[in-house]
Amino acid sequence: MSLKNVYIALVLSTVVLGCNRHKPEKDQEPLARVYDKYLYVADIQGLINDKTSPEDSARIVSEYVENWVRQNLILRVAEDNLQSALANINKQAEAYKESLVIYAYERQWLAENLDTVVLDDSIRSYFDNNKKDFTLKTDIYQLAYAVVPVEVKSADSIQYWFSRGIEKYRLPIERYCAANCQSFSLNSNIWLNEDDLFKLLPYDMYAGGKFRTKGIVTYRDTSFRYFVKVDDFHLAGDLGPFEYQKKGIKEIIINKRKMELLDKTYKDIYTEGLKRNNAEYINKEQ
Repeated sequence: MSLKNVYIALVLSTVVLGCNRHKPEKDQEPLARVYDKYLYVADIQGLINDKTSPEDSARIVSEYVENWVRQNLILRVAEDNLQSALANINKQAEAYKESLVIYAYERQWLAENLDTVVLDDSIRSYFDNNKKDFTLKTDIYQLAYAVVPVEVKSADSIQYWFSRGIEKYRLPIERYCAANCQSFSLNSNIWLNEDDLFKLLPYDMYAGGKFRTKGIVTYRDTSFRYFVKVDDFHLAGDLGPFEYQKKGIKEIIINKRKMELLDKTYKDIYTEGLKRNNAEYINKEQ
């Protein structure tokens, strides 16, 4: 510990809280005491560093020690007045701790042992065998869009290019949008649901099925003009296309593997524990 920290600890232990009395049997000077519980210099290591000024160090340590005393006094009163409930509280705390330990073990075990590689054939097979589970809950669309500030007078060029074919005019569209658009995307291979659209375009532009057309849709508000070219769409209730469902199916397969791996692991732990006599049922009825 630095000389600065030693000085602060000594000042606090002798002046702030007068902890010389009832000194515990330890090699270091305590900073504070609440009943038979002590706070030591070692308990606050890392609270300050050599870059902290002496004034700030003294303030930080003083505030920490005072808060520690306050909290532990309150805790003692609470414990004294909740004797009947303490057993249940301790039991809940122990159960929570056990859950945290098991959860941490599961995460580590899965990180080291779970196979997360899922082949397209496996995803396709799952999709083909479970199509009833993949009906759409919302409309989905493949589209390109561009958002242009209203002060840009040449924005109608986008509508012209969109109507004539994005691939044919991709280079001039990209150059124009990069220079003039608030946002844009010419990638119409990605399926977007209504939640995705809500992040990109005004709700009034697509509400009520306005995008249920393979064509151009335009919209204007006080700040921007919006141009959309819908390439394809599927309606809520339809079977979702494979490419749209692919990512979700991969997650389903991996989650299933997780459950199977954990189930096997815990069965092995149980069987091995009994086999090695690490556990036993005492007076178990046969």
